[in-house]
Amino acid sequence: VGEASSLAVDADGNAHISYYDFIRGDLKYARWTGSAWSIEIVDSLGNVGYFTSLALDGAGNPHIGYHTLDGRDLKYARWTGTSWTFEMIEGPGANVGPWGLSLKLDAADTAHVGYHTGGDIKYARRAPTGWQIQVIAAATGSEVALALDAAGNPHLSFQTGLTEDVRYASWNGTAWVIETV
Repeated sequence: VGEASSLAVDADGNAHISYYDFIRGDLKYARWTGSAWSIEIVDSLGNVGYFTSLALDGAGNPHIGYHTLDGRDLKYARWTGTSWTFEMIEGPGANVGPWGLSLKLDAADTAHVGYHTGGDIKYARRAPTGWQIQVIAAATGSEVALALDAAGNPHLSFQTGLTEDVRYASWNGTAWVIETV
């Protein structure tokens, strides 16, 4: 229990953690209430939550990016204030890589995800019509990390495959700029 955890702290200084329950194959979410831990199963449909990335929105509600171990699909769960909702970002059988899943929320609480599938470095943004997915670099790496700047533009770092170089990709408003660090 507790593999592939991700941590966020709310405005009151309380910890929130998403993690994988290896024994049961479930995605779990724990939060400190100020006096005790509240723990719940978020998703238990299949072997889910193997790698997680957690962010809190402006209201303190959790959003979790995670993938399934069985199909290596990329999923998204968010707490609406009353219940969990679920979306498939990429799948079935997307072959999402196990390292470097990174979810961030922008100032409007829109979800952004950096990840890799079979070596392709990808960026997904949640839009009203569904997830918009872009391949940033094809067949090149893993270990993806994502950050958003003040304007909400994505920035990714990742490791290239054979050379294991560190690369940095940034969206300049019209195109991706990629450089070797």
